[in-house]
Amino acid sequence: MAVFSGVETTGALNDLVRDTVRFYPSLRAELIRVVIVHPGTFLLPELGEKLGRYAELKLRERKVEVIKGARVASYDGSLITLSDGNSIAAETLLWTAGVKPSPVIDQLPVQREKGRILVNDVLAIPGFAGLWAAGDTAAVPDTKTGNFHPPTAQHGLREGRLAARNIEATILGRPLKPFIYKSQGQLATIGRRTGVARIFGINFSGFVAWWLWRTIYLAKLPRFAAKLRVMFSWTLDLFFGREIEQMLTMRDAEEITHRLARIRARTKT
Repeated sequence: MAVFSGVETTGALNDLVRDTVRFYPSLRAELIRVVIVHPGTFLLPELGEKLGRYAELKLRERKVEVIKGARVASYDGSLITLSDGNSIAAETLLWTAGVKPSPVIDQLPVQREKGRILVNDVLAIPGFAGLWAAGDTAAVPDTKTGNFHPPTAQHGLREGRLAARNIEATILGRPLKPFIYKSQGQLATIGRRTGVARIFGINFSGFVAWWLWRTIYLAKLPRFAAKLRVMFSWTLDLFFGREIEQMLTMRDAEEITHRLARIRARTKT
């Protein structure tokens, strides 16, 4: 029994578990129970209600239970208690809590919006000359909608570039440019060969959305060698199904060790 919070995580792991159980004679598919807990009225709110309802339908078709309008309040290792008072017996809990600003900014005496530093349209922090913020730590106003830009990678990359240009402009005495950007789109996979996407305001679902997600993911990967490895792996998956094991070489283990060491070092500082 497992409970997940995160649509993509749920879809992928549900498929993996159900594909794998046939290799274990002592286990049965009837023993598998996967539940996703979502606080909103529909899944994937960033993609709109229509695609959110579609994602829920596809997850339910794959025997995933969907609980909406509740949050995980506590977990004692065997029992999950929800904010609505209900509880679920579970041996596995995966928590996907979304984006959170770095704790480095906690001590700054600045105005905030849902934990993020409130900046103006040129990414400067009002009342603090020479102080700027961008990315996950910044609440950047959207002058067109009156809301705030979402903390996504495509926004953060462009905010960082504009902040650098505006810092340079300030030093040189040039006029500053406001941050104006419209999201190109968002995509999500919800299980094997199924996805949802909104590209330039147009909705896609099913196999087409899944294919778009893979194509864009592949295009964003650095280095040709990495693209080729992923493309080869995905092609094999289309014809032979999912692999349930992964072999690590000594080189892979050393790379993982070095990455963990770098993460720990950044966390300590």
